[in-house]
Amino acid sequence: MGSKSEPHSNQILRLGVLAALLLALLFALVFFNILSCAAIHPSGCDVYYSIFSGGKPKILIVYGDSGLGDPQALEGVLRSPRIGARVSSKHLDTVSLPNLMDSQLVIVERARKMDIKDIRMFQDYVTRGGKLVWIGDAGSLGERETDLTYFLKYSERKEGGSADYIGPWARKSGDRQVSLDYLLGVNFRANYCEISQCKDGTLIGHFDIANSDKQLVYGLADSVPFYGDFSLVAINESSYQTTLAYLDYGAPLTGKPPAQNFWLRGERVDFGQSLPIIVSSGVGSRVAYYAFAPEYFVGENMPFDKNNERIAYWGIIENLYFGMLYK
Repeated sequence: MGSKSEPHSNQILRLGVLAALLLALLFALVFFNILSCAAIHPSGCDVYYSIFSGGKPKILIVYGDSGLGDPQALEGVLRSPRIGARVSSKHLDTVSLPNLMDSQLVIVERARKMDIKDIRMFQDYVTRGGKLVWIGDAGSLGERETDLTYFLKYSERKEGGSADYIGPWARKSGDRQVSLDYLLGVNFRANYCEISQCKDGTLIGHFDIANSDKQLVYGLADSVPFYGDFSLVAINESSYQTTLAYLDYGAPLTGKPPAQNFWLRGERVDFGQSLPIIVSSGVGSRVAYYAFAPEYFVGENMPFDKNNERIAYWGIIENLYFGMLYK
């Protein structure tokens, strides 16, 4: 009797082990954003986040002392009843890698000054499976490392390259290259209001949606007007990236950048007419770059329409939240 039940028990055990391995593989694919939790089952994301975060996914906003963005406003918008996100914020000086790893999504804004060690921390977070949203000019100036020896030249990255500096997102620590531009898929050039006169409520251009089937820009119309400051970036063709949206400026944008933007050598620059403003990058599209602060589209910085009502585009914020965490 016992000899007959033993093979059956072993078979059940093997099936149980196989099921556990398949489940672990499934969760790993979702963790690294290779497979969507929503693709598994309509409630797949709820189950996934219940296991890994005890409820809704955790979002951490990391901010500094200067730069584009309003972290307090962003936290309020994400926490609002319309989205109901589980979100908190921390100053860059108080953040460590374990803090980041406790969150399923990290958003970095108003953090223009940033040292190499901090950039490496965010890179490590993504390498370990984290999802990152980088906004505007974050990390485009060194906090203490202002000497040009900390910034990378094209000739140092690739044999035969020029002696020009790549930009503030391409740095070096000793012999080690710290390439935030690869991670984000873009190179920082300047902020719009540094090269052009900015006035509140002035129309700058309109959205040009390049990949309308992607969740980050799903449902956004090409006619959406754009107001306010933003970062002028160039696509890094050597990185794994997809441009989801451009700003159609209406004419070629030219201007002379400030002297501190040494990578542009103080020369008058033609930035082009189609300016990248939403870029997805990395394996599994776990990194998104926004050239503008998305919270401005539902805040007091937006002008009034002809009915004297504040213009608001909630779709941009909703797409960010669901596109990064529930796609």
